[in-house]
Amino acid sequence: MFRHYLSISIVSLLLSGNIFAQAWPAKIITIVVPFAPGGNIDIVGRTIGRELSLILKQPVVIENKPGAGGMIGATYVAKSKPDGYTFLVSSNGLITTTLIRNDQQHRDDELTPVILLTLAPSVIVTNVNSSAANLKDFVNNLQANKTERVIFATAGVGTTPHFVSALFKIATGLDVDPIPYKSGSDTITAIAGGQVQLAAESTQVVTPKIKGGLVKPLAVTYDQRSISLPDVPTTKELGYPSIVITHFVGMMAPTGTPPDILEKMNLASQKALQSPEVKNAFASSGTIIVGGSRASFAEYMVKERERLKKVVQEAGMTK
Repeated sequence: MFRHYLSISIVSLLLSGNIFAQAWPAKIITIVVPFAPGGNIDIVGRTIGRELSLILKQPVVIENKPGAGGMIGATYVAKSKPDGYTFLVSSNGLITTTLIRNDQQHRDDELTPVILLTLAPSVIVTNVNSSAANLKDFVNNLQANKTERVIFATAGVGTTPHFVSALFKIATGLDVDPIPYKSGSDTITAIAGGQVQLAAESTQVVTPKIKGGLVKPLAVTYDQRSISLPDVPTTKELGYPSIVITHFVGMMAPTGTPPDILEKMNLASQKALQSPEVKNAFASSGTIIVGGSRASFAEYMVKERERLKKVVQEAGMTK
C-alpha cells in the first residue's frame, strides 16, 4: 500500500513540474533595451525580437529602460532571475562604461554573453547649414576661425558616440566637450536644431536622417565606405585613421542562466539573423550581420575593452 501511494506521489510531482522544469521557453521572453526608442540598439532589438518570437513560438517583448549610458537597463537584467526569460541587448557601453565610471552598479561578471548580433559603422554628422564638405573640411574651418572648442552630442557616458568624440579629440587636438543625451535619436535632433556642432550615430539610425535632409554627413568611422552611404568618405580617407569604431549590438543574459538555455537562444538568434526579413532590414541601413558562438562574442568583448581602455586613458574621459 505504501509503495502504491509513493508511486502516485512521484507521478503527481512529475506531472506538476515540481521535479523537472518545463521545456524552455514556456512563457513570454523580455529583451531589455537600455536606451530610449529609436536608437540603433532599439532597432536591432525589435527587428531580432520579431523573428525570435516566430522561431521560439513565444511572445518576445522589448522593454526600454534608458538612463546612465545604458547602466540602468544593464543593471536591471544583471539582477534579474537567471531563468532564461530576461535578456539584454546592448552595445559598446556594456563593456566601456565601467572603464570610465568608478560607481558602476553591477560587476562585469553579472552578465554573460549570448551572441554578437550586428556591427554598424558610426557616421559623424553636423547641421545641414554647415559649409563643411567633410570632416577634414570641418576641422580646417574651425582652425581658420581659431575655434578650439567643439560641442559633441553623445548618447551617454561610455557609448559609442562618446568614444567617437574622444577619438576625434585625440586625432585633432581640439577641445571636445561631450554632451550626453538619452539616445542616439535625441543627438540627431540636437544636431538638426543647431544645439550642438557634431554628433555620431550608427548608419542604422542616421542614414534615413541624412537622406531626408535633416543632418549632413562628414565621415564614416570605418575602414571602408558604408553600403547605405557610398558617397560619404571614411575617416581613414580623410587623414584620421585612428578614428575607427563601430556600434556593436550583442545579447547578454544574467550570469547563472542555464547553459543549455543560453545555447538555445544563441542558435535561435543565429537563425533569426539569417531570415530574409532581417537581412533586408539591415542591408538597407548598412548594418553588418555577425552572429557566431557565445565564446567568439566573449573574445570580441575582451579585445574591444582593452583597445578602448587606452582611449579612456589618453583622452581623459570622465563624462
